[in-house]
Amino acid sequence: MKVFGLWSLVFGLVILHTAAYASYISLNTALSSQVQGKNLKVMISSTNKGDESAYNVRAEIKVAGQGLLAEKRPELPVNTAYQAQFNVPLTHQLPGNYPLILILHYTDANQYPFSALSVQTYAFGREAPSPIFGQAKATAFAKEGELRFTLKNLGESEVRAKTYLVAPQELSVGQEKVELVLSPKSEGSASFKLKNFSALNGSTYQLFAVTEYESGGLHYTSVAPGTVKITAEESLLGLSYILIYLLLAALVIAFIAAQFVKKK
Repeated sequence: MKVFGLWSLVFGLVILHTAAYASYISLNTALSSQVQGKNLKVMISSTNKGDESAYNVRAEIKVAGQGLLAEKRPELPVNTAYQAQFNVPLTHQLPGNYPLILILHYTDANQYPFSALSVQTYAFGREAPSPIFGQAKATAFAKEGELRFTLKNLGESEVRAKTYLVAPQELSVGQEKVELVLSPKSEGSASFKLKNFSALNGSTYQLFAVTEYESGGLHYTSVAPGTVKITAEESLLGLSYILIYLLLAALVIAFIAAQFVKKK
């Protein structure tokens, strides 16, 4: 009976752990834009594909040096869509491609804040395909880490570019921008320091390294996605689950060994 009780406790903890993470919110977001004269029309639609409601859903865009907020929706039930539109006046001095950043803010039922990111480009005046190709490496850390990225210049002329990291509000970025000078047909690399501000254990977040520069009367933008996984150990009452399982296993082994000693 004592052995049965110990194993019941083990299974109970596993079930408790599974149940605690059973519900989730998953926002399937579509971002589109269209330049109309000197205005940018931005359309956002996000559907909750999780199994619980999202709360305080609100879209924020960053474009052309502006930060704009849409109206907040108090609750977004499962399989329903949040929609928002913006009409942004553009004051760009040069034609070319520019970044459009979407931050979708929301909370769970306990009012814990989350954010989801989308980044794309739009053409003002004329298209300016960038010869810069960026790639950010996936990384994982508990409290602090870094996201490394590489830039390749596929063009025939030198490029002086600035790269900045678009990160969710759950993570803090150590520096604003990184400057790189790339010779023709060459590559360079740099990194951003990151800190876990309010990210949940076991979560994976998408980030974007955005590179901008001007050349030949055109503005260029390159976007490189990357991912960060938070690997801090989960805990119960301040103890990690791994430690709890090891302690329980040790208790079971000690109990079985004690039975053999008694028989002798």
